[in-house]
Amino acid sequence: MSEHPEPPRGKRIVVCLDGTANQIGAGNLTNVAKLFEMLAKDDPASQLAYYDPGVGTLAPASAHSSLSRTMELLFDRAFGVGLKDNVAQAYRYVMQHWRPGDALYIFGFSRGAYTARALAGMLLRPGLMRPGSENLLPYAVEKYAINRHFTQDEYAHWAEFARAFCWRTDGEPLFSAVRQNSPNQVWHHAVPVAYLGLWDTVKAAGFLRLGNLRWPYTRSLPNVARIRHAVSIDERRRPYREYLVERHPQGLQERWFAGVHADVGGTFMPDHRLATIALKWITDGIVGELAIDAAAYRQQCTVTEDFADAPIHTNGKLWYLVGYRRRPMGPDALVHPSVLVRRRDNPGYLPNLTDEEQRLSADPTDWTSPAL
Repeated sequence: MSEHPEPPRGKRIVVCLDGTANQIGAGNLTNVAKLFEMLAKDDPASQLAYYDPGVGTLAPASAHSSLSRTMELLFDRAFGVGLKDNVAQAYRYVMQHWRPGDALYIFGFSRGAYTARALAGMLLRPGLMRPGSENLLPYAVEKYAINRHFTQDEYAHWAEFARAFCWRTDGEPLFSAVRQNSPNQVWHHAVPVAYLGLWDTVKAAGFLRLGNLRWPYTRSLPNVARIRHAVSIDERRRPYREYLVERHPQGLQERWFAGVHADVGGTFMPDHRLATIALKWITDGIVGELAIDAAAYRQQCTVTEDFADAPIHTNGKLWYLVGYRRRPMGPDALVHPSVLVRRRDNPGYLPNLTDEEQRLSADPTDWTSPAL
């Protein structure tokens, strides 16, 4: 599949899902928020954009007092209980606006990246319900969000459900391409996702990792045509375990970047140069497909080689209470070319990265050149 496929017949729908307690308007914008701000939004007939601030950001309407709002937010942040709600809200938006011929682009950071992957999973099975079935959305989310594979009886149930309530999608432009990823899983109600841009997915249900989310298809993502996943090399907090994408027959670019979790996804101020590298890489994957403000792109995505040597931030001593672990980089792990620049200038960084791994890791592109 080409890196930049043909433009869609219909409009482009962009779904941006932020991490825990992040939002536009804060001084320390994440890469998701920066991407959303770069998107052109003045022609809804050709491009629509949706932004969700993430788990534990906005208190529910049922929280009437200041104390109850604070407690609701803290509980959401600690235990991630808002994930289902965030998936449901994003799904509802797509349900209200997607029509045959439209192209879907999804972006996420941190738990928002897990939400993005769960949304893609629901668009695979059951698929996308047609307008008028909004009352069934809570039921569909509850039936989807389970920590195991579906049984044969559940597959049969989803097939019956999809025939009754979901769009048939086997005539969509990208359907044949994504079906090659997994012919047995990509069925005729699966909505193809044109592009999935992820900054350091974590699946922890919260600070204490009380939940171990394994919602269906969040690792395999067979209905996604192209994926770019930026993964943190230096994150050490135990609850923030990496959640990699399974080997994809086509269209997967998963690269490891220097820095901790928020160095990859944004929020560290004033020096956010490492995050800018990852922002540019994922944004460059959709230049020419999505309508992006050129001036905003130059402001947010301009990088030079010295960005690779920017300081790696620390997360604070409080995190020692939940434990630390080093993220393992398997033999197939590929690093972004900026990591090789950092190693060149600081040979003590990643001393166990072999020459062969370095050779395999270098992308054949100039990572500092603007794509727009």
